Amino acid sequence: MDYDVIVIGSGLAGVAAAINAAKTKKVAVIRKGYGATALCSGTFDIAGRTGKRGRPFKDFVSIPQGIGHILENEKQHPYSILSMAFTGDRFNEFITMVNTIGEEFFERLRETGIHYKGSWENNMLLPTQHGAFKATSFCQSSMFPGNLAKLMGRTILFIGFEKTPIHNRTRAEFLRDILSKYGFLSFKDVLYINVDIQSLGLRWNGHDFISLAGIMDDMDNARRIAASIREIVDKQDYDHIFIQPVMGIKNYEDVSKLFSDTFGDALSELVADSPSAPGLRLQYALDRMLAQHGVAVIDGEASCSESPDTIKTVGVSHKDGSKSTFAANSFILATGKFISNGLTKNKTWQESIFGLPAFIGDQPVKDAFAMKYLTDDPLDEQALFSMGVKVDNSLRPVDEDGAVVYKNLYAAGSVLSGYNYIYDKTGMGTALLTGSKAGIFSAG
Repeated sequence: MDYDVIVIGSGLAGVAAAINAAKTKKVAVIRKGYGATALCSGTFDIAGRTGKRGRPFKDFVSIPQGIGHILENEKQHPYSILSMAFTGDRFNEFITMVNTIGEEFFERLRETGIHYKGSWENNMLLPTQHGAFKATSFCQSSMFPGNLAKLMGRTILFIGFEKTPIHNRTRAEFLRDILSKYGFLSFKDVLYINVDIQSLGLRWNGHDFISLAGIMDDMDNARRIAASIREIVDKQDYDHIFIQPVMGIKNYEDVSKLFSDTFGDALSELVADSPSAPGLRLQYALDRMLAQHGVAVIDGEASCSESPDTIKTVGVSHKDGSKSTFAANSFILATGKFISNGLTKNKTWQESIFGLPAFIGDQPVKDAFAMKYLTDDPLDEQALFSMGVKVDNSLRPVDEDGAVVYKNLYAAGSVLSGYNYIYDKTGMGTALLTGSKAGIFSAG
């Protein structure tokens, strides 16, 4: 036997599964590349919506309230499935589990050099690069001072790095307008200034903020840019500064400390678009976490031939054209949904490695036409994004009759059905909780 547990996928769910299984077992992760976690915004959603319709921005601040709504109304949601293991007060026991798993995970992240801040009680409101805002539970520490709930009625200064000021100005003014539209007290004033990176002798294309973050990984460059910003803002009357998410990638810990030492809590990063430097920061931190826990990483694309009821091996096709086979006692599927090709369609939709049937809620998907599961109302839930593998209370995939397909296969993260990470704002929470529990279940 090569390993006790093999995890397929190295995003948040896969890493959470691997490090929990690695507490007692020999574990390997198979991955063909980075998926949705590396593209994420740098925020960590636990629960962000308490209702099904309308625009409930002012109603989804409470995280326990959002979780309570799910446990009461969304029986196929992974939160509800995990909560079925509790025999007492499901709500309070689930909240305790969320806090316990979450605190342990964030401590492990801190050990890799990336800090998340937030609350288990209330979501914060953070501005995005689009000029909009989002409610989220936790964020990277460089974003945390930008909680809009604490900045209403104040003067905000947006620092851009574009060659012309129009993009920065438009986004800043749009944010002010949209806050007013949704009933929030807006800013006293909005200012916008651009920093000319090229005048510092640094070359970038003016819009690729990942490349600028890479430039900032060099501390000499970061100091020059921070000093340039300091010189500009000292001439302005402001309460808080927002900059693009560019505080380094691989050297984020040192760069963010530099900016914190220079500006204190008066400056913060915006929530990132995709692809993003904050997403890469998180993914690289997860890679370091795997190494710290002694988890082997196997690069290549996994496949599996048909098995009766127990998986014994998976094949791996490597980028150099070679192939390998690995055996394990248990396997964890954490391949994601659409971005990483975790779900594919032929005559209908199915999971791509083991051929597991796809579900929307508890209903098997019979039609391969994706538009059938979308509506023309952008505020609708959009059933397509809740498509995935259906599991039992132990996170083992089941078929249309509810029978476990493989006794030693578990699933975690966005490959699961029953929740909509875009709509209900539970994406990272579901990945962390189901990943952690799948790792525990797989280790026996």
